[in-house]
Amino acid sequence: MASPPAPQPLSLLEKLDLLVGQLSIVGSAVWTVVTGVFRGNDYPKEYKLHVLHAILRKSLSRLTGRQLQALIPSTSQGYEIFMKGKRLQPATVALQHGAAGHWIGNKDAKKVVVYYHGGGFVLPAVPDHFDFYNQLITSLNTAGHDVSVFFVSYSLAPTAIYPTQLRQAISALRYILTETGRSPSDILLAGDSAGGNLALATLLHLTHPHPAIDPLDMSGPLAGVVAFAPWVNFSTDGASMRDNKFKDCIPPDIQHMWAPQYLRGLDGQGKQAQGDAWSEPCRAPLEWWVGAKAEEILFLAGRDEVLFSAIDGFVERFKTVFPKTTYFIGYGETHVAPVYSGQALGRETQQGGELKRWLASRL
Repeated sequence: MASPPAPQPLSLLEKLDLLVGQLSIVGSAVWTVVTGVFRGNDYPKEYKLHVLHAILRKSLSRLTGRQLQALIPSTSQGYEIFMKGKRLQPATVALQHGAAGHWIGNKDAKKVVVYYHGGGFVLPAVPDHFDFYNQLITSLNTAGHDVSVFFVSYSLAPTAIYPTQLRQAISALRYILTETGRSPSDILLAGDSAGGNLALATLLHLTHPHPAIDPLDMSGPLAGVVAFAPWVNFSTDGASMRDNKFKDCIPPDIQHMWAPQYLRGLDGQGKQAQGDAWSEPCRAPLEWWVGAKAEEILFLAGRDEVLFSAIDGFVERFKTVFPKTTYFIGYGETHVAPVYSGQALGRETQQGGELKRWLASRL
């Protein structure tokens, strides 16, 4: 199958609107800096975090995916910038269907984490993705482990639509299995937000293949799967959407903006494509998760994130059919806190600490 088309440059109208949007974001930031001193309990406790999250929410709501992509380096570009900044040698592998895999750490390490980044299928990885996972594996390897990260760059919506990203995610796992010769017991899948969606969808594909994607047979189960604040459904229902809308870094309405771009295809009758078991893991029949090909699964969530209700409900059901599940909640923490809030907090997050502990016990 051919690779997805390249994104088209912004039109003149999009560029003009981008300028207006940036001015609007600056104005909102100034207002937040001034009024944030008087915020109540519905907002983050840390002032810096309050300002950061307000700016992020405004940016994500005001700008389109294409405009944001024009401002932010691509995942591959961000990886190159990070590695050169750390004086490390970049190591990138071209994968099938237009994807790429970027090594963080020793590519010959015994254990490998295949990682899918978040961003609503619209945004690339951010610098803190690379920084956090580089620090994580450095800490693990210093403690005597031998692990690296294979960070996957997949195509973004709205240029590329479902199931392109899932096909690319599966191609990354296929590469690690077939081209590097690793056993499934030496491989972990992981991802945050939309990447957590891909990690779960890839796991589901191993036992219930997506009809449009070639099956992937394995000799045994994966060592583990990490679903970090996974985007398990595209609904805006749930108490956390209301209760955490001024605490989290992502606004509730982003679901309505980005999910349709991901599911932009037509169903063959000219109607908007609907979600299915692989695009929204919560739609999979519960019994489909029985016998999932992983030794253990870790779910991470922040209690103050807008996705919490959806994640919490999914995990409680999931545990009934897959007992080897660990579920960790970072109280007072928001969406993928180690990546999107870590620098502002200036300390190790609860979720980041649990991820390190869980990985260390399984490597």
